[in-house]
Amino acid sequence: MKYGSAFAILAMLIAIYAVREGGWFYVLLWPALSLALVSIAYFGAGVFIFGKQPSGRLSIGRSLLLAPFLVCLNFVWHAVRFFSRETAFNQLTHNVFIGRRLLSHERASNFDHIVDLTCEFNEPPALRESGYISFPTLDGHYADQETLRQRVARIAELDGTVYIHCAQGHGRTATLAIAYLIQQGISETIDDAVNYVRERRPNAHLGRTQRTMLEAIYGAGNQAVNRSGEVGRF
Repeated sequence: MKYGSAFAILAMLIAIYAVREGGWFYVLLWPALSLALVSIAYFGAGVFIFGKQPSGRLSIGRSLLLAPFLVCLNFVWHAVRFFSRETAFNQLTHNVFIGRRLLSHERASNFDHIVDLTCEFNEPPALRESGYISFPTLDGHYADQETLRQRVARIAELDGTVYIHCAQGHGRTATLAIAYLIQQGISETIDDAVNYVRERRPNAHLGRTQRTMLEAIYGAGNQAVNRSGEVGRF
């Protein structure tokens, strides 16, 4: 809801400015539209707005409509990647790794399967050329309970090494990793799983929506868990 409200307000302010100034400023209605569409995604339309296909590519039509937003998002992602001291990925279990979205040349040779949780990025070619699975999820959110269970079951069935990522390997990735650890019996509670994940990828964390959804499935557990960062970051 916070993301949706922020994008809606920004879209409205840009649109008002464009109409008030007129002339060439009408071009600003394009970024206003793209932000409005993203806000609609967070208000209930979900990942449908981004039109990400099973191949890992966003549809051409949605890419054009959302282009101003996507260009800014990619700029921010590359800036964070460039300046961050965080490792690209970390090992979770003997055959599961978690981390951020990788560039083509960063794919490790032992990654047999790539599980992509982003809905807002095109997956780089080398990451989707073999063993690619798309589980599109809104930043700061997660799928419904049954879908989460199905996704964990799908990962557990995979042979070989699995790499799970969202944009930065924090909120969405942590949510799926925690569900995986509990369903596989590696961790008994959400708190145990959170600590397990954070020991391996310290910046991983749960947003409020993600925590609430996990509690609905697996129980609240120990409430003393560190809840820093109320919204899962991309």
